[in-house]
Amino acid sequence: MKSFRNYLPDLLRLVSLVAVCTVVLLTSAGNAYAQDTNSGGNVHGVVVDEAEHLPMPGVTVAVMKGSKMITGAATNLDGEFSVKVPDGAVLRFSYIGYAPQELAPVHGRSMEVVMKESAEKMQEVVVNGYFTRHRNTYTGAAKSLSGDELLSVSATNILSALSTLDAGLNITQNNAMGSNPNTIPDLVIRSTTSLATGNEVGLNSPLIVIDGVESNLQALYDMNIQDIERVDILKDASATALYGENAANGVIIIERKRVSQAPVRVRYTFTPKMSFADLSSYDLCDASQKLELERMAGLYDSESGSLDQSYYDKLALISGGRDIDWISKPVRNSFSHTHSLSVSGRGSSLDYNFTADYSDVNGVMKDDGRDRYGLNMYLSYRVRDKLIVTLRADHTSLTTNNSKYGSFSDYIAANPYDSPYDDHGNFNKSLSYNKNNPLYEASLSSFSKTNTRTQNVSLDVRYNFKPNLYVTAQGTYSTSKGTSDAFKSPDSNAFTADAPLTSRGSYTLGNLGTDNWSAKVVGNWIHNFDKDGTMFTLNLGWELKRQKSTSSYLTGSGFLSDELADISYASTYSTSQLPYGGEDLATSVGGFAAANFIWKNRYVVDGSYRLSGSSKFGADKRTAPFWSVGAGYNLHNENFIRDLGFVDMLRLRGSYGYTGSVKFDSYQAISTYFYSINYLHYAGVGSVPMGMANPDLTWQTTKKFNVGLTSSFFGDRFNLNFDYYTEKTDDMLIDVSLPPSSGATSVKNNFGSQDSKGLEFSLWGKIIQNRDWMWSVSLNGLHSKTTIKEISDALKRKNELNGQFQNEVAPRLQFRENESPTAIYAVRSAGIDPASGKEIFIKKDGTYTYKYDPADQMACGDTNPKLQGTLSSLLQYRNLSLNLNFSYRFGGDMYNSTRMAKVENINPQNNVDVRAFTERWKHPGDVVPYLAISANGGKEFQYSDRFVEKDNELWLSAVTLQYNVPETFIKPIGLQRMYVSAGAEDLFRITSAKYERGTDYPFSRSVNLSLSLTF
Repeated sequence: MKSFRNYLPDLLRLVSLVAVCTVVLLTSAGNAYAQDTNSGGNVHGVVVDEAEHLPMPGVTVAVMKGSKMITGAATNLDGEFSVKVPDGAVLRFSYIGYAPQELAPVHGRSMEVVMKESAEKMQEVVVNGYFTRHRNTYTGAAKSLSGDELLSVSATNILSALSTLDAGLNITQNNAMGSNPNTIPDLVIRSTTSLATGNEVGLNSPLIVIDGVESNLQALYDMNIQDIERVDILKDASATALYGENAANGVIIIERKRVSQAPVRVRYTFTPKMSFADLSSYDLCDASQKLELERMAGLYDSESGSLDQSYYDKLALISGGRDIDWISKPVRNSFSHTHSLSVSGRGSSLDYNFTADYSDVNGVMKDDGRDRYGLNMYLSYRVRDKLIVTLRADHTSLTTNNSKYGSFSDYIAANPYDSPYDDHGNFNKSLSYNKNNPLYEASLSSFSKTNTRTQNVSLDVRYNFKPNLYVTAQGTYSTSKGTSDAFKSPDSNAFTADAPLTSRGSYTLGNLGTDNWSAKVVGNWIHNFDKDGTMFTLNLGWELKRQKSTSSYLTGSGFLSDELADISYASTYSTSQLPYGGEDLATSVGGFAAANFIWKNRYVVDGSYRLSGSSKFGADKRTAPFWSVGAGYNLHNENFIRDLGFVDMLRLRGSYGYTGSVKFDSYQAISTYFYSINYLHYAGVGSVPMGMANPDLTWQTTKKFNVGLTSSFFGDRFNLNFDYYTEKTDDMLIDVSLPPSSGATSVKNNFGSQDSKGLEFSLWGKIIQNRDWMWSVSLNGLHSKTTIKEISDALKRKNELNGQFQNEVAPRLQFRENESPTAIYAVRSAGIDPASGKEIFIKKDGTYTYKYDPADQMACGDTNPKLQGTLSSLLQYRNLSLNLNFSYRFGGDMYNSTRMAKVENINPQNNVDVRAFTERWKHPGDVVPYLAISANGGKEFQYSDRFVEKDNELWLSAVTLQYNVPETFIKPIGLQRMYVSAGAEDLFRITSAKYERGTDYPFSRSVNLSLSLTF
């Protein structure tokens, strides 16, 4: 049997033939129409849209003679029109969001006018995943971005492009993981709504919806940016309430490219990317400095002088020129590349788009990577004039490899006088002070990798009862299967030399799977009362979802050789890690209604209501209502505003409503038990409680209020937009302690609340606009503040425990009432006592002491900045454009763990920051900022506010240079469009605090190229 690849050329030729025949027929029909345009009289016809060929009511039909309009009309609810056209006149068709057309009248037969979307239409409407609303009738806070806008910022990083273009969407800082390509960044829209008391990942991330189907952040992270048509970021209750229990953290709606033209189009894009490790923030001691620091710390002091020889041996090595640059050993200049190929077209009532993409992303740590293959199919068929069936299907294969070189922190700590090799050129297993050699570990067969295959199928059916009444139904099914493999070589230093063979080496094999389906039906009714823009819209819907995930893990041990890196070579199974797994199953159902009314295109009111049910909640609290109300005022349509002459748009809007969050485990409301062979007895397998039932567990809700202004002035030369919002989360899900007799330590309960408020703004101005040149500048920003109002006693006790930890470089998070969830807790300090060299701490009552007491910790700063955003400049000269994007963050604080652990409280056995030499206390009377060196430093830490610093940063986050090749050059070679671009990310950074960026994985700077060809 032939493969699909063999049939593809024939299929493309067939589709091309159909397209050519269609063009010939339309051209012949157009010539026939032209023969009847000389005589005057009545002209009638119908106006339809190009995308779905549906009748368009409300289109303005003007009869023009020269530049003067003689008369006019508007299409009715069925898109029909009838006007009297004198000799020599033409018809001008116009509608908001569509390109105006001037056509010669056709007498004696009905005209069919096809309206094409204009480039500005995307900004005129908002897509919320259920239906589309015109911005004139929209009261919610939403940001709409086109795929071209994303590409103008970055051709490779979707999340970075989104956060650059919208200040309300922020990437949570992760200094530990740096630019690790296998670490998915966490996103937050505006403010957090939940407390991550157990370091839960993604608890405050927004809901991701791709082509109307709920997805996850990883799908967006791995998506080919070339395939994105538009993105809508929904923020307030009016924009998100229809998603009910999933909407507290906002919603990101992504629409992929479909079909925009009838002829067959083939588009290929190639994007190579080069990344370079940014090691500029590491200022480590060289070999001679490090040895002197060890001597100053007293590591070679002994009464017998037994340590002198060790010192002189190292000194001899350094004198001989040994100075190993350890941090350069595990990094590389990586090369990544992305390919995208799509074939699309329209003909015989069928729209189609086939896309294949491949990306090979490599990080700056050696041997890591992320390979992805993707296939996507879009088919839309008009069965009848009123019935449209759309099928979307995609397959994705993702393989990730974590670096064999381990944590970058091991290389930062390595001493520069230590060589990774012995005298025979073999790797040393250990270094000075019995520290493991990370390069020896990297030379073994150990690995950690995952492989995931995902399939998604979505079927949409739309039936148009009338042009103003239609119903859409969607059914989706998605499944994924994956494996995770982690092998630790038996030769690793993780296993002691005297360990038995049966415990040396380990292989952990995991099997992961998801199986989700959903169904929804939405009815839409639009009624126009008059020609002045009075309209009522009603949307009714229902949906059902089921989500299931499974996992199982097995660990084998007892590997006889480093080369036998497969679980089949395990001689036994780990007794300390028995096979284990789990299942998570959740179902939900919801019904909703949304209504919108606009009067005279001026005053807008709307509202929505949703009733949701979920299996995640207690038996007595299965359902909950979510709702929103909103109002808007289109001031620009008032005569007294029009008379000003410089106002293009001036819209006021406000909303209030309830949303929710269900981002927690499915079984928090019921009793769960752990079964184990450790509890075997004559009656069977025993179990112990894991979680206690809570039938009263109810929904965590967030009340959102938003008021905003959207404006445009001076012929769209200047825009000003701002939103003020408040968010109050009630019934927050927090752990509550249980007595030991219950068998479980805690249970989830609704005990907590927090408030957030903020201001979001954007300014945009077109400074230069002429035939050849255009220069625009934009500034956006976000100010937000969150305060915890109430927490449980269990969380208060956890705060006390977190405060007592002293073996971590930075203080742990604490959640205290009337404080920020991102506050930094430390003991206030009066500095170093010049006489004794001890630190003077300030207790809560204001008294001074030399004794460090964790109970005196207070909120001494907040990592949340007071203002953050982007300053952008776009300069265009004909077909050449340059886009610069500067990101900033001001007013926040950071706990500088580099100064704490690498400058003051250093472990002298590790390499440290070169500043460890300077400004230290040595003798009575020294007025200095740092304590004396201790030979036993770096083991425990006392969290002082001396290390709380302002976190102000400005960096060039992205720069893109793009050239669109003129059509006159590419038409002769059969191309419809061609552009080339070059971009770079994170080129330079100005910061108020000096610290090491990227502790477990370094950050990187990257340069990318992009070539796109459309045939």
